[in-house]
Amino acid sequence: MRRTRAYRRDVRNRAIARKKRICMEAFGSPWFKFDGAYSKGHIGCNCWMCKPQKHCYIPTAFELRDADHVAQSLDDYYNSFL
Repeated sequence: MRRTRAYRRDVRNRAIARKKRICMEAFGSPWFKFDGAYSKGHIGCNCWMCKPQKHCYIPTAFELRDADHVAQSLDDYYNSFL
């Protein structure tokens, strides 16, 4: 099967968006000046600051949803007695 330019462009843009989202969650700001740098296969360098998951805890989306669910359940439980 032959891939079109539009397909390759879409795959590249999805990869850029995913890597940029990871940098925004980890650092709070874009890591690279231009979006095309995210398509090169890496997100930052190999220093300890570029790998925060090994040195500081960043919760996953599942853990955040689970924590919200537990907090809501406890709130419902305690407010049911009032």
